[in-house]
Amino acid sequence: MSLVEIHARLADTSTLFVAILGLWALFLRLRSRPLDASWYGAAVVAELLLLVQTGLGALLYWQGLDVALQRPFMHILYGVVALITLPAAYTYFGNLEDERVKSLSMALVCFFLWGILLRATYVARFPPPAF
Repeated sequence: MSLVEIHARLADTSTLFVAILGLWALFLRLRSRPLDASWYGAAVVAELLLLVQTGLGALLYWQGLDVALQRPFMHILYGVVALITLPAAYTYFGNLEDERVKSLSMALVCFFLWGILLRATYVARFPPPAF
């Protein structure tokens, strides 16, 4: 299995993992329960997945494989946004007193991150439209 394939499979894994994390936070909000240590542990695992994904992407970029992408700058931009989203959201929303608002906001952040990861995958796999 090549590094490109590992990078692509990690992208699929992190996309599904973040979607499940968002659904989990939404489920906790609907049950009026706060985000627990299990959820925060899963968020750390998601961030670690994104860190490994970024490291492999940087390695592929330094090997010159960015020429295989139609718009490498967009793919890199989405990767940077994906990497900083969860820590920034935790820093911003972590001090909220209302746990229901915190769980809803983290669910929305996870759904935003899910969309960013889907878009990064789309940019990597499909060429831009011709004008």
